[in-house]
Amino acid sequence: MKCIIIDDDQFYIDFLSKYCEKVKIKIVGVYQNSVLAFQELDNMPECDVIFLDINMPDISGFDILNNKPRTQVVILSADDSNAVKAFDHNVVDYLQKPFPFDRFMRAINRVKENVPKVNIIEKPIVAVPKSYPTREKVIEKDGAVFVNINKKLIKLDVNDVVLVEAKGDYVLIKRANSENLIVHSTLKRMKEKLPEDSFLQVHRSFIVNLKKIVDIEESTVVVNREVVPISRGNRATLLSRLNVVN
Repeated sequence: MKCIIIDDDQFYIDFLSKYCEKVKIKIVGVYQNSVLAFQELDNMPECDVIFLDINMPDISGFDILNNKPRTQVVILSADDSNAVKAFDHNVVDYLQKPFPFDRFMRAINRVKENVPKVNIIEKPIVAVPKSYPTREKVIEKDGAVFVNINKKLIKLDVNDVVLVEAKGDYVLIKRANSENLIVHSTLKRMKEKLPEDSFLQVHRSFIVNLKKIVDIEESTVVVNREVVPISRGNRATLLSRLNVVN
């Protein structure tokens, strides 16, 4: 597996290089100058993933994303305020600095899903200490669901939710009539909070609103205007929850 690092901070270049060395990921390019990276984007060495810092002087990571890199991108950022915007660019993952090794490995595994025949030495996942902060970003109160966005609680109209998609350490909440939301939480946590009569997990990465389903095929379901995969084990459950006329 090969990667390129674009980051103006030498500390995090070294930090990421050590993680890559542990799992035999070859670094084929390092760009500390974002202007140079932007200029050479089409002529960079071939790689499987670009680790891209968002907050850089002169040209930001978003300027590079807007130029549509030809390979997968994992975002690096000191905070999560840009997560919504980043995932709109279809990045593979969003790593908030500083990130532990097990979180790095989850991002790598997401990259591997789209890279054929990756030769990578797996390392044991480091256990998360009990003192590690838990995610309490989705709150239920008196039947209403609230999500924590940048330390502000926003009431979520569950009837407007089309689907929820897992995105690494975040979930993407797609809504029919409102702006999409990125929440630092898990699919499991969302599943616990959303009403069971209206929502169903149809894939390891997706929960859908049953009331928004438009069409179902063998391995996909159309929810509003979104095409979502259905896992084989969940298809029967989905059909049993719908009012199907044979």
